[in-house]
Amino acid sequence: MNQRFNFDKQVDEKYLNNRLRVLEYTNQDMNLSLENNNQVYIAVFDIPTKTNIIGFQTETLALVFGLNVHLYHGSGSVITNLEQYPEVMKAMQSLLLSSSQALPYMKLTEDFNFYNSEYVRVYLKTEQGVHFKELNKKDKIDIFLQNMMNYVLNEITKTNALK
Repeated sequence: MNQRFNFDKQVDEKYLNNRLRVLEYTNQDMNLSLENNNQVYIAVFDIPTKTNIIGFQTETLALVFGLNVHLYHGSGSVITNLEQYPEVMKAMQSLLLSSSQALPYMKLTEDFNFYNSEYVRVYLKTEQGVHFKELNKKDKIDIFLQNMMNYVLNEITKTNALK
């Protein structure tokens, strides 16, 4: 296995490239016309995990409206086609449709660089750009976004696709 790790970030280059590709994907690339400026069509959750193994300390849940649900692991492994499961697709659509209510509590960013953190980092893409929030508080918006992410992850777990 030929892996190229970015040791500064402690993740595989393949992981960084997959994550960035999703964040740079546009509604024009998808031929998706948006209903309004606040319609979320991509969500990316960088999820820290506890480990001392390089590359295993993070994973990313990537959701692309109506198209894809993927999990990217910091080691470079990828789990795709999770959208084929109806309950996962339903959870993804629910998250993307309801997450726009968090936008006023997030900041617009053009910085998609990965960094290690002990907190989940959320990127929501709209026509206005990418909105960012690190879930480091226990306020209602952080709890809402965490619960929506967990809803999708729970539905993925039920599929047994992770085995």
